[in-house]
Amino acid sequence: MKESREIPDEIVQPAQSEAVPALLEFVCSHAWQAGFSDERIEGIRLAVDEAIGNIIRFACCDGTAEIRISCSVNDSGALTINVVDTGTPFNMLVATSFPETRDFAEPGQPLSTRLMKKAIKNIEYRRDADRNILILVVSRGLGNRQ
Repeated sequence: MKESREIPDEIVQPAQSEAVPALLEFVCSHAWQAGFSDERIEGIRLAVDEAIGNIIRFACCDGTAEIRISCSVNDSGALTINVVDTGTPFNMLVATSFPETRDFAEPGQPLSTRLMKKAIKNIEYRRDADRNILILVVSRGLGNRQ
């Protein structure tokens, strides 16, 4: 069992692979604090890992952008994860439907949202103020500790 401790509402890291562990730990800590089971947290971790990987490879591939993640829990207990990056416009939710994405994907590293869409049913993308915003809402239900 994890120790309960105060965690910040937001984390900002460079959009580089070295930052991924800190970003994932931040999200998993919020999910645990929100009462999700270890199994459900692992699904959330895989989904956010896939999203961050896509952001780093496709939206922020020059290495100069940043990723900002914030987490909050609403009155019904749903966990909202906002993933914001300062990279080029990139909607990963629809990008797989365009054959051109294969042209700029590294061999063996195609764009994928399969894990993300399997683990989290409510996902939204928008572009605002030169930022990509991915909103993942994890509902309460099966897979919660109590």
